[in-house]
Amino acid sequence: MNKIKISFEKPPVYDSICKTFSIIPRNVYYTYGDTIYNPDKLDIPPEIIAHEKVHMEQQKHNDKDAALWWGKYLREPEFRLDQEAKGYGRQYEVICGIIKDRNQRNKYLFQLATSLSGPLYNNIISHSEAMKLIKSFSKI
Repeated sequence: MNKIKISFEKPPVYDSICKTFSIIPRNVYYTYGDTIYNPDKLDIPPEIIAHEKVHMEQQKHNDKDAALWWGKYLREPEFRLDQEAKGYGRQYEVICGIIKDRNQRNKYLFQLATSLSGPLYNNIISHSEAMKLIKSFSKI
């Protein structure tokens, strides 16, 4: 298994991300190859690590494939949606293993869908569609 690296630097694609989304992201984690970039120095809970591990697998844990992945991610909204929905699906699975209360799980899913349907991903999907998509990629 590949070791996870954590960096408090901005990821190599940070400027491209800001330009593509016309925002300066705050409180966002990024994966590039086998590294989680955490420039805001946030705690990284297990469900976020699980989400970012999905991206590591998508990027084949290396910088060459990460560069190709990020290029496609920034150019193609449908690809971005698919990749993020898979990460959020895994994140939701992990949180459901931690939180047993159904109402709290639904609240968490609602928050994930708010993110997936929001400006960070160029509002590509409705909130209700995001909830369904995230659930479809989880094993819950």
